[in-house]
Amino acid sequence: MDRPDTFSSFGVNTSVALIFATVAIVVYFLTNRLSGRQRWERYGVKHVDAAIYQSPVPLWEELMQKHGPTVGIVREVPVLVTRDLDILKQVLVKDFNNFVNRNDHMPSRSPLGKGVFFLRDHDWKRIRQLMSPSFSTGKLKRISIHVQDAARSLTKVFEKCARTDTHVKLLHTTGQYSTSIIAKTAFGLQADSIGEEEDDHFTYWAKNFFKKRSKLSFFFVLFLMRFRKFRSFLINDLRLDYPDACTKGSFTYFGAVLEDAIKEREKSERMGSRHQHNDFLQSLVSIKVATDAANTKSLSGDVKNGLSDAPASLEAKNIPAVPKKTITTEEVIAQSIFTILAAYETTSTTLHFCLFSLAENPDIQEKVFQEISEVVEHDDPSQEELSRLHYLEQVIKETLRLYPPVSSVSRQAYEDRTYGNITIPAGAAVLIPIREIQRDPAIYPDPETFDPERFNEENRAKRNPLAFIPFGQGPRLCIGMRLAYLELKTALVQILRKVRVELSETTVPRKGEKIAMTYIGFPRPEKPILLAVKLRDGQC
Repeated sequence: MDRPDTFSSFGVNTSVALIFATVAIVVYFLTNRLSGRQRWERYGVKHVDAAIYQSPVPLWEELMQKHGPTVGIVREVPVLVTRDLDILKQVLVKDFNNFVNRNDHMPSRSPLGKGVFFLRDHDWKRIRQLMSPSFSTGKLKRISIHVQDAARSLTKVFEKCARTDTHVKLLHTTGQYSTSIIAKTAFGLQADSIGEEEDDHFTYWAKNFFKKRSKLSFFFVLFLMRFRKFRSFLINDLRLDYPDACTKGSFTYFGAVLEDAIKEREKSERMGSRHQHNDFLQSLVSIKVATDAANTKSLSGDVKNGLSDAPASLEAKNIPAVPKKTITTEEVIAQSIFTILAAYETTSTTLHFCLFSLAENPDIQEKVFQEISEVVEHDDPSQEELSRLHYLEQVIKETLRLYPPVSSVSRQAYEDRTYGNITIPAGAAVLIPIREIQRDPAIYPDPETFDPERFNEENRAKRNPLAFIPFGQGPRLCIGMRLAYLELKTALVQILRKVRVELSETTVPRKGEKIAMTYIGFPRPEKPILLAVKLRDGQC
């Protein structure tokens, strides 16, 4: 399988990175010297001059520890960093219409930057509405058979490792599981590499969509990320590859695969063929075909009646207006790529940390096994049985508390808002440090300890709902949350009733060791986790 050239060229590009970083620093200091920095004291917030080169997660942790729950910093815009749940309730829920947009930005030549996560205003609302039916309860029930198939294949890998006394490459294997599901259920494609040493093309490019950078390379790119307009100029105008976070091979591969699939499905739809697919891609293609036809009819009517530039006359003659629920081929591809990456990261990362946590806490793992034994009566757990696995759900939520797939999100203010003594000015961003909220010792005593009882009914009732937001909160809540829970529960049921996962003197980490984490993009252990696996009694 071909590997992207960028993976082997970081050493060559170090000098280029140094030039970019130097220019960015000069621009940064000139901008601040000439224009002056807007300070947060005038808005009732402690202002901190944070270093521009710090990686985000360590920076948020340092700010919270040194300066309290709410501080102000300046990047390209003023940024309020807060874990104050009363403020966040206003921003995420009550006053959502003033904070519709994220401040996150993805300057890239790949279509990912036009995914629903990054969209703004009416584009976000339109695309979100079009995507929502694909993640309904009814759709989840229909795709559960594919989730079960993938979970059985995943379990066979664990059983094989137990019989051969070999360790499970945890993230490698859980990544194959998550991509096999999304490929089949959302796009009608095959990604059948679960348990294989080498990934199939779909899985490989999903895992390698973002460039794997050395620490030095990441350090330089971190500067560029602070200057979005400058970085966007380098990528989109000068068409330089180095600052782009996405590998060219990945979006070339997915773009070609999806474009071919869209053309084929559009052709079938226009010919009136019965749908061979009932998936995410088909739902978007059907909308595109229907609105294309409606737009053509509307335009034809305009020309025929001489009304192409007279919208008032259109309404008077009842000629249909252009439908609001429209989508382009480019937008279909962008939402598809975003869905692939979101599904891969959420499920694979959480499942891999969950299994590690259970190996680290064998008593908790045994309690999960006992609940599964008592509740699940079928070879494939039913939806009703999965809903009754309350302790298992507590384990998953505790995993998401400690290792949220997305460490922080942001919102941007349309207009000034004042909450108590704090004002958020128009144009400012609100940074929501999810990881720091969910590790706040004032909310979760002894926060580094893995304790699923934090999520029993009694303890949950005592907490503010915004103290646990791994999928976000409010109208921009992650659209695929229920699918993620379905995949996680199904996989854990199938695996844990067949095998035990363990730490030993030969695993990574070894028994008794803690994992060192890195947050370059998504949460990852510095060294890939390898777990020992033992068959349960009665399995052979």
